[in-house]
Amino acid sequence: MSNKTNRNVLMGIVGIPVLVIVLSSVLYFLVNNKSVDLGTVNNGILVQPPLALVELSIKALSGEDFDYSKPEPKWAFVVFAGHHCDEDCAPMLYTARQSITALGKKMNRVRLIYVTTSGTISDELQQQFDKEYRGMDVVVMDSATILALFADSGVDPLTGKQFFVVDPRGWLMMQYQLELSDQDSLNVLGKAVVKDMKRLIK
Repeated sequence: MSNKTNRNVLMGIVGIPVLVIVLSSVLYFLVNNKSVDLGTVNNGILVQPPLALVELSIKALSGEDFDYSKPEPKWAFVVFAGHHCDEDCAPMLYTARQSITALGKKMNRVRLIYVTTSGTISDELQQQFDKEYRGMDVVVMDSATILALFADSGVDPLTGKQFFVVDPRGWLMMQYQLELSDQDSLNVLGKAVVKDMKRLIK
């Protein structure tokens, strides 16, 4: 009887941690694949760990250093692209701009930043920015620096339809991404962004 009891106790000691690990792994898999919703607060994808964008060398198109904290610290939506804003970039830049406008009284707390990896932007793109994106910051960062920043995040910032949220201290901490860029998908994303930002901006 004593041996049976000892065996049961031993099985419990060994079995319970194994069961916890198995259940945790299954839950992680389900949440990661969005099969289970644990009621997370954010609609965007958290970048883990947050990335110190503010510590990198960022230049304005003029070649001068770009100071992220001036004229005052703000939240930012950041789009990484190049000399042209292609079919992946354009809908995300548009959605980011519209989301800022939809924040109403809080819109002045968020800035829009276009990062070109080519050192320049096309004349056509500059004209579009002057007409449709007044007040947006256009800055320069090289691809290698950007990829190094994201190296441990599992995120490729230079491909796909996406933009990122940077907090007022310069930490890149959230990603919004789409597979499709039809108007309905953009509208849904825009509402999700606005909901998140109204919660984040105090």
